[in-house]
Amino acid sequence: MYLKRIELAGFKSFADRTELEFTRGITAVVGPNGSGKSNISDGIRWVLGEQSAKSLRGGNMQDVIFAGSDTRKAVGFGEVSLTLDNTDKALPLDFSEVTVTRRVHRSGESEYLINKQPCRLKDITELFMDTGIGKEAYSIIGQGRIEEILSTRSEDRRGIFEEASGIVKYKSRKKEAQKKLEDTEGNLLRIHDLVSELESQVGPLRRQAEKAEQFKELKEQLKNKEIALYVQQIEGVHASWKDLNERLASLREEETLLGTFVSSHDAMLEEDRQTLLKLEEELARLQDELLRCSEETEKSEGFGEVLNERRTNLERNREGLLESIASAEQRLAQASEEAETLKAKRAQAEAERAERAAFLSSEEEKLALADGSEEAENKLKAELFEVMNAMAQARNEIRYGEGQREMLERRMARIAEEEAKWSQQREELEARRAGAEERLAAAAQALVEVRDRFVSEGAKSGELQRKVEEAQANSRRWEQKREALVSRRDTIKELQNDYDGFQHGVREVLRASKRGQLHGVHGAVAELVSVPAHLETAIETALGGALQNIVMEDEKSSRTAIAYLKQRQSGRATFLPLDVIRPRYLNDGDRRQLEQAEGFIGIAAELVGTEKRYEGIVGNLLGNVLISETLEQANRIASRMQYRYRVVTKDGDVVNPGGSMTGGSLQKKSASLLGRQRQLEELEKEISEAESARERAKAEVDDLKKELALTAQNIEQLREAGERERLSEQQAFADRQRLLDEQNQLEEQRAALDGEKADFQAEAGGLATERGEAEARLAALTEEERGIQERIREAEELRRRTLSEREELQSGLTELKIRIARLEQDMAAMDEQGSRVRAELSRLAADRKVLAEALEQNAAESARTAEETTAQRERLNELRIQRKQLTETIEFKRADRAERLKALEIKEGETKEQRTKLKSVEEALRQSEIAEGRLDVELENLLRKLSEEYEIGFELAKQRYPVPEDPAQAQNEVRELKRKITMLGDVNLGAIEEYARVSERFEFLSGQKNDLIEAKTKLHGIIREMDEEMSKRFLTTFAEIRKHFVVVFSRLFGGGRADLVLTEPDSPLDSGIDIVAQPPGKKLQNLQLMSGGERALTALALLFAILNVKPVPFCVLDEVEAALDEANVARYAQYMREFSETTQFIVVTHRKGTMEEADMLYGVTMEEGGVSKLVSVRLEETDDLMTATA
Repeated sequence: MYLKRIELAGFKSFADRTELEFTRGITAVVGPNGSGKSNISDGIRWVLGEQSAKSLRGGNMQDVIFAGSDTRKAVGFGEVSLTLDNTDKALPLDFSEVTVTRRVHRSGESEYLINKQPCRLKDITELFMDTGIGKEAYSIIGQGRIEEILSTRSEDRRGIFEEASGIVKYKSRKKEAQKKLEDTEGNLLRIHDLVSELESQVGPLRRQAEKAEQFKELKEQLKNKEIALYVQQIEGVHASWKDLNERLASLREEETLLGTFVSSHDAMLEEDRQTLLKLEEELARLQDELLRCSEETEKSEGFGEVLNERRTNLERNREGLLESIASAEQRLAQASEEAETLKAKRAQAEAERAERAAFLSSEEEKLALADGSEEAENKLKAELFEVMNAMAQARNEIRYGEGQREMLERRMARIAEEEAKWSQQREELEARRAGAEERLAAAAQALVEVRDRFVSEGAKSGELQRKVEEAQANSRRWEQKREALVSRRDTIKELQNDYDGFQHGVREVLRASKRGQLHGVHGAVAELVSVPAHLETAIETALGGALQNIVMEDEKSSRTAIAYLKQRQSGRATFLPLDVIRPRYLNDGDRRQLEQAEGFIGIAAELVGTEKRYEGIVGNLLGNVLISETLEQANRIASRMQYRYRVVTKDGDVVNPGGSMTGGSLQKKSASLLGRQRQLEELEKEISEAESARERAKAEVDDLKKELALTAQNIEQLREAGERERLSEQQAFADRQRLLDEQNQLEEQRAALDGEKADFQAEAGGLATERGEAEARLAALTEEERGIQERIREAEELRRRTLSEREELQSGLTELKIRIARLEQDMAAMDEQGSRVRAELSRLAADRKVLAEALEQNAAESARTAEETTAQRERLNELRIQRKQLTETIEFKRADRAERLKALEIKEGETKEQRTKLKSVEEALRQSEIAEGRLDVELENLLRKLSEEYEIGFELAKQRYPVPEDPAQAQNEVRELKRKITMLGDVNLGAIEEYARVSERFEFLSGQKNDLIEAKTKLHGIIREMDEEMSKRFLTTFAEIRKHFVVVFSRLFGGGRADLVLTEPDSPLDSGIDIVAQPPGKKLQNLQLMSGGERALTALALLFAILNVKPVPFCVLDEVEAALDEANVARYAQYMREFSETTQFIVVTHRKGTMEEADMLYGVTMEEGGVSKLVSVRLEETDDLMTATA
C-alpha cells in the first residue's frame, strides 16, 4: 500500500483544486518560504482526523478554508482527498484503491467520506489504526515537530512505540471495555438498591396477602349470616310499625274534638282581650298627653323666668351705653383742639425755611467767584501730564533696547553652553562604546545562567505533571462517588413518587389526589412529619399503622375518599379530618414527674416536627406517648405514671398502658416510610458535598495545569533568552557604529552655532545706536517738565491766598443748610402728627355712631321682651286647665279596666280544664309519633345498611337468605366472625395484587442483577487478556526498536552511543520511555542540553529505527532536516534512500542534499498573491532524457 495522490480544494492557500500524483520512492516538495509547501503535509494530517486547529497552525477549524486574497474572494468550504493503493489489501476494504475525503464548511459543518460514501471520523480512525498512519502516528511529522519526540515527557513518548507495536487498537477496545464496565457497575449498583428495597417489601406483602385472603373468607361468611339477621330484624320492625300506626289514628281523632272546644273558647277570650287591649292603649295615650302637658307647663314657667332675667340685663346695658357715648364726645373735642394747634405751628416753620433758603442762594454766588484760580492750576497740571507721558515712552524705548541686549547676551551664553554640552556628549559617546564592549562579555555569562535555569524548570515541569495526574485521579474518584449517590437518591425518589410501601387503599387515595380526582387530601402522616434520625425507630413504633393514616381537610372529603375506595374496590384506609381530630395532652402534674424521671427524652408529639395546622393530628396520635432511652428506664417511667401511658424506647421496645410489653429484633429496612425524606435530604447534602469536592479537585487540576503551562512558557522563554544572548555581540557592534554617526552630527551642529553667533553680534551694535537717541530725547523732556512745575507752584500760591475767604463762605453755607434741614424735619413730624390726630378723630366719630346704634337696638329688644312676657303668662294659664281635665279622664278609664279584667279571669278558668285534657292527649300523640319515627329510622337504617354494605334489596335478600331459626345463635355467630375479622387488624386488600406485582419485579431484577455480575466478570477477563497481549507485543516491539536505535544512531552520528530505557520495567503498559544519547566525543548529557541539530538527528535515528521494525506505507516529513548541517543532511538523505524500497517518503525541504535523493520534485509557488500553484519534475525521466540527448 502507498499514497497515490492527494487532492486539495479550498484548503488554506490552495484556492483551486490541485492534485499531486505520487510514486513509490521519495517525492520532495520545494519552494520559497510562505509559498504553501507545509499546507500539503497539514492537509494529509487533517484528512486523517486531526481535530486541533492549533496543530494545523490556525485559531479555529474555519481557518483551514481559503480566506481570499487581494484579487480573489474567500471560498465556502475546504476539502482534501487522499487516494491509497490497496492492491495488497493492507486496509480491511475490498477495494484496490481507497479514497478518504474530509470537507469542512464555513458554517462549521464537517463531512467524512470513504470512497465517496459518508462515514464517521471514528470509521477513518479505526481504518488506519495500527497501520502506522494517522494524525498522531510517527508516519507524519509536521514542520518544527521533529524535536517534540524528545521534548515530551517520558510517559508521552509511548505513543509512537504503541503505534509501532500494533496495540493502539487493543487500547481503544480496552477503553470501550472499561467504559462498559463502569456502566455495568453503575447499573449493578442501581439494581442492587432496587433489589434490596424490594426484598424488604416481599416478606411483609406476603403476610399481608395471606391476611387479606383470610379476611375475604371471613367476610363472605359474615355476609351470609348478617343479611339473614337483617331480614329478620326488618320484618320485626315493620310489624311494630303497623301496630303503632293504628293507635296514632285513635289519638288524632280525640285530639281533634278537644282542639275544637278549646279553639271556640279561645276565640271568645281573644275578643275580650282585644277590647281590654284597646282600653289599655287609650289609657297609655292619655298618660302620654298628660305627661306632654305637664312638660309644656314646666317649660312655660321656665321661659317666664328667662324673660325676667333678659329684661334686667337690657336695662343694665342701656345705662352703660349712655356712659360710653358721653366719654366719646369728650375725647372727640380734645382731638379737634390738638389738630388746630399743629396747623399753626407748621405755617410758622414754613415761613422760616423760605427766608433761610433765599440767604443760602446769595452766599453760594460769592463762593463761585473764588473758584476761578483753581481752573488755571488744573490746566497747567494737564500740560505736565502730557510731558510725563512722553518721558515714559522714551524710558520704555530705553528699557526695550536693554531687554533686547540682555536677550542677545543670553543667546550668546546658550551657544557657549551648547559648545560645552557637545564636548560632554562626545565623552559620553566614548563611555557608551566602552559599555557595549562590556555587554558583549556579559552575554556569555548570561547564557550560562539561562542554561542552568532551563534545567531547573524542566525538573519542575516533571514534578507538576505528576501532581496533575494525582489531582485528576482524585477528581475521578469524587465523580464516581457522586454518581453512586445520585443513583441511590433517584431510586428512593422513584419509590417515594410511586408511594411504594403504602397499603393499597392508601396508595390509591394518594394517587387520586395527585391526579386531581380527590380533593382535600393533605397526605399520609408519614409524609407530613419530620423526625430526627435517632428517634425514627421510636416514632415509627409509636405510630405503627397510623403512619399510613391519611390527613383530610374535613369529614366531607373523608366520606368522598371512602366512597372512592368502595366504588373501585381498592381496599381500605383510615382518614383523619382536620376539623374534628383534637390533640391529647398530659396534665401538668404528670409533666413535672416525667421531667425528673431518669432516661425520659420527651413526649413524642413534642419531638416531631410538622406544620402548625397538623399539630392537632400529631397531638392526637402521639400526645400521650412517652419516649425513653432504654427499656429498663421505660419500665420505671410507666410505673411512676401508674401504667396510664404508652412508653416507647429509642430501640422500638414498648411498655403499653396496663403494663404489657412489646419488643424484640426489628427487620432492617433500607428506607422506612418515615425516614425516606430524611434520607433524600442527607443524600442531597452528600451529593452537594461530593460535587463541591469534585469542583475543588477540578479547580486544583486547572491550577496545576496553569502552573504547568506557565512553566512550559518559562522554558520557552529561557530558550528564546539564550538566542537573544547570542545576538548580543552583533548588537554591540551596531551600537558602536551608531555612536560614530552621532559624533558626526555633533560636529555639524557646532558649525551651525558659529554662524548664529556672528549674527547676534551685528544685532547688538544696532541696539546701542537706538538707545543713544532715546536718551537724548528724554533729557529735553526733563527740562520742559521743570518749567511746567514752576508755573504750577505759582498757581498754587494764588489759590492758597483765596482759600481762607472761601472757607468762611463754606462754613456759613453749611450752617444755613443744617438749619433748613432741621426745619424741614420738624415740618415732616408735624405732618405725621396731624395725620395721626385726623385718624383719631375719624375713629372716635365711628365709635360714637356704633354706640348710638347699640342704644337703639337695646330699646327695640326691651319692647320685644315685654310682648313675649305677656304671651307667656296667657299660655301658662291654658296649660294648667288642660292638665286638670286629663287627670279626671284617666281616673275614669282605670275603673272600667278593672271591671273587664275580673270578667276575663272567670272565662279563662273555665277553658283551662279543657286545655289540660288536650295537652295530655297531645303528649301521648307526640310520644307515639316519636316511636313511629324511631321505627321508621330503624327500618330505613336496616334497609340502607343492607343496600350499602351488601348492595342487595330487601325482597331479593328475603328470597336468597332465609330467616335463621335461632336469631340469638345467629347473632352470636356474627359477633364471633366480627371478632375474628377485628383480630386480623388492618387488612390491605390490595396486598394480594401488590404482592404478585412486587414478587414478579423482584424475581426479574434479581435475574438482571445476576446477568450484570456475569457480564462484569467477563469484562474483567477480557481486559486482563488484552493487557497480557498488549504487554507481550509492546515488549517485543520495544526490544526490536531499541536494538535498531543503537545501530541507526551510531550510523547517523558517525559514532557515539544511544539507548532506550523503560522507566517502569515491571509495568510496561504504563511505563515511560527515556532516551539516552551520547554523540561522539561528548559526555552523556540531558537531551534538553543538546544542540538543535543533535536533537533533530537523534529524533530521526529513533524514527528510522521504528521504520526498521514496523515499516509504514508512506511517511510525510516536513523540513525535519532544517537544523542539520550539510554532512548530516547527506547521511539523512542516504538513509532515507535505503528505506524508500519499503516506505514511500513525501518530504518538504529546502536542503539541496535531500532534493538530490528525490525521485520526483514538486515546486510550490505563488504566481498570484495568496494562491499556491504546483510545478512537478520527475527526475528519473529527466536523467533518461539527458542520457538520450548525450
